[in-house]
Amino acid sequence: MRSIGTVPLAAANDSVCVWTRKRRNALARAFALGLLLAWSLWGSTADAETPAHAQVPGQPLALPARIDEIRIEGLARTKPFVVRRELGFVEGDVIDQHAFDLAVARLWNTAIFAHVDAHVVRDAERNVLVLRIEDKWTLIPIFDFGSGGGAFYFDVGATDNNVAGRFLDAAAEYQNFQGLHGGRAMFHDPRFLGTRTDLFVKGERLVRPRPGFSDQRTLGSVEVDRLTFEDRIRAGLRVSIFADRFVPPTHGTAFYPPETNTVLVEPSFRIGRVDTVRLRQRGARLELRPGLGFNWGQDEGTYVSFVAEVLAFAMFGRRWNLATRVRAAGIDHVPEQLELYAGGLDFIRGFPDNFVRTQAYALTNVELRFVAFDSTWLALMPAVFTDAIAARSPSGTPGTALSVGAGLRVLVPKFVGTGARVDFAIPLESTLRAVTVAEQPLFGPATPTPNMHSFQLSLGVYQFF
Repeated sequence: MRSIGTVPLAAANDSVCVWTRKRRNALARAFALGLLLAWSLWGSTADAETPAHAQVPGQPLALPARIDEIRIEGLARTKPFVVRRELGFVEGDVIDQHAFDLAVARLWNTAIFAHVDAHVVRDAERNVLVLRIEDKWTLIPIFDFGSGGGAFYFDVGATDNNVAGRFLDAAAEYQNFQGLHGGRAMFHDPRFLGTRTDLFVKGERLVRPRPGFSDQRTLGSVEVDRLTFEDRIRAGLRVSIFADRFVPPTHGTAFYPPETNTVLVEPSFRIGRVDTVRLRQRGARLELRPGLGFNWGQDEGTYVSFVAEVLAFAMFGRRWNLATRVRAAGIDHVPEQLELYAGGLDFIRGFPDNFVRTQAYALTNVELRFVAFDSTWLALMPAVFTDAIAARSPSGTPGTALSVGAGLRVLVPKFVGTGARVDFAIPLESTLRAVTVAEQPLFGPATPTPNMHSFQLSLGVYQFF
């Protein structure tokens, strides 16, 4: 499930979309955490992957078997057709264990259910699939924020990942990025026309501080994706139209690139699947997103871009989760606002915001997460991590950077994509050459230098990826 609360214009040059699927979904409701913290201490501490349901009537039935009845229990808000649509089979079909497991995985992956419990039993001479499902509360005020590398932003608004109980996603928010104002609105239908087609429509006007300028981008985009082969293949197309205008930088010496208008066409292809099981993920996927851009205005021409990303997750025991991301991106020679950025809020913790400005990079993030406490209203997940990047500096010199750290995720499982992330990162190594103010006429805006071997705080929503 996607969420509206992601870093504004983070990696906008990679995909020109601030809502990356990472996720899917990532909103922090800080006030909800405060109100519910005391309540949660008296809540259930049972492992939420084995919810305490009453005994299922009837005798357990081995698969394969013909399903005579699908019995759905526990829904408070979601319409039953949403559950039936995810199953992939109907009454009268013969299903095997693989079809059963896929149906359960699809229900979890909607991210709108707190519990999914499924059994096939023999009851009153009929083969019955019993689904006991608990809805998450999805209509939530947004208080989304991020801090790291000397940058801070916050969003306020409202979002619902299950509008009218029909598995539709809508959101609107105001954003303040270091005193610069913006906003966005979006609509998302993950099952467009009742099929496994994903429709995503977005409009926004955001300001992203960069070295030497603040990029005020007005953007509209439409994306359509199709899921096939048990959701392991995803192919689609995104078309974005945006205009970049500039306001003074939040700090440093001003350096304004040429103002541009852009149409960016990005086909995408994804293979593999990542499944969500309560608070953890498992599986792997590769996504490729080439792009063709057309600029006009003070700078005219065409450019090509690409993003390739691998996500891999493994669960160990009942509490451990290993998460890995490997990402490579590149873009033609373009004005500075369209180049690739990393550091601070984007990809690499422990380094200043916009520490990396480049036309090509490769990076990796590895996190080991542990579910220390899990209840209906509160979950605590400590993590240790390492982030690394290799890139070519604006002067043309290649270099690398590496950081390590540890942190805590404070989550509210009852609410969709809700929680706060607190990380402390230590930058251990950097050979990337910074651009000085004196070099701006040659290499563009100056880039910041890191404070090596020091603790750097990084705050955000939900998981880093």
